Amino acid sequence: MNAKHTTLWRLLLSPRTSWHALALMRRARTHASPPRHLSFDAAWRQSRVQHHPGDSHYLLHGHGDDRT
Repeated sequence: MNAKHTTLWRLLLSPRTSWHALALMRRARTHASPPRHLSFDAAWRQSRVQHHPGDSHYLLHGHGDDRT
């Protein structure tokens, strides 16, 4: 599944988490010094773990970031 499909599924299945992720991206861009780029994927995962701590075990067991 490519990044566009992943983003679309996240927006449809978890709109509240997606809304929080967009707010995180905006804050990272406007309030950080120097401004930094936060991808939607990274912001979504951070928001998901913040608001749904029970889902964090999925990220720890390979269902999250491919770099781990």
